[in-house]
Amino acid sequence: MNFELTISPGELDLDRCLFSGQVFRWRKRPDGSYEGIDGRNLYTIRRTNGIVQIDTTASRAAIDDFFNLGVDIVNIADKILTVSPELESHIGALRGLRIMRPSDPTEVFFSFLCTANNHLKRITPMIAKLAGYGERIEGSELHFFPRVSTVAAIRETELRAFGFGYRGATIPYAAVEAAKRGGDDWLTSLQAVGYEEAHRELVSIKGIGHKLADCICLYGLHYEEAVPIDTHLWQAACRVFFPQHAGLALTEKRYREVGDFFRDRFGRFAGWAHLYLYYENMLRGRSVRDVVRRDGL
Repeated sequence: MNFELTISPGELDLDRCLFSGQVFRWRKRPDGSYEGIDGRNLYTIRRTNGIVQIDTTASRAAIDDFFNLGVDIVNIADKILTVSPELESHIGALRGLRIMRPSDPTEVFFSFLCTANNHLKRITPMIAKLAGYGERIEGSELHFFPRVSTVAAIRETELRAFGFGYRGATIPYAAVEAAKRGGDDWLTSLQAVGYEEAHRELVSIKGIGHKLADCICLYGLHYEEAVPIDTHLWQAACRVFFPQHAGLALTEKRYREVGDFFRDRFGRFAGWAHLYLYYENMLRGRSVRDVVRRDGL
């Protein structure tokens, strides 16, 4: 199906949304178009000024949900700046950045397990390799993401041979543990239990710490009060809100302190405030070209 959306880059910046570490199975073609997969849906997207043309297997409702088009990001920015005007430069530099809402919790779960102690240039091919265990898409060399039971059956030695390192052990282990709880259905069910319970369930699996659990909660389960705290967010939070912690290690106590601070100050927009701070810090000293991934799905 083909859709045309009349939406400005200030409302939807495709580079910032697709290549900011929220989703991973996208690439930008030499002609400037975007190609990617979300769950069972394939996308080819082109932008011409204020028009976004989308060729996809998804419905219009699925498109709106994936790009979170049902929210007014100008209003969200205003709400954040009302309580933290010091973030004006961060938000002003990242117009069009939205929290994405991937449709498949299983894919998000395993994708973020690939991100642990990793960087984007390695994460993308790693996730592409893991996706290769899934069902091949008819007429394409691409694959739908494998289900929990499939990942649970992958041998550690195989993943280590593909360059997964210690994740070659943690990913199948997490899959086995998820399978014991109900597999793909269990992951989907976490969308209905509330943020705190979902977070507790995820960290009960060995190898999933608070940061990975919060990433899964935010992007896979759509709890926008989740605040994943990695190196970039920790640096930004110390610079803007916690100068007394600058140069100190991110302990579990400080992790909770920062997360609770964001939730107390920004309420249901905590995840949005996190995203602006995280991505602005990630771009410091780096060109956009270093962040945009141009190969692999």
